[in-house]
Amino acid sequence: MPQLDVVTFINQYVWVIGSVSSIIIISIITILPSIKKLNEIRHITGDEVVSFKKKREYSTFKKLLNY
Repeated sequence: MPQLDVVTFINQYVWVIGSVSSIIIISIITILPSIKKLNEIRHITGDEVVSFKKKREYSTFKKLLNY
């Protein structure tokens, strides 16, 4: 069985490790920064919504009424 041959097994093992490592590195470099940015944006808007509900400041509504 050629799959169990030591020479071909090591070659396949090296290719798999190299391919998986490069895919992980590329995804860390490209995908994670955008996910982090989206998470920060969602966190900021979530904090604004919570602070708006706690303070009940309707400054934009008051501005509309003044016009």
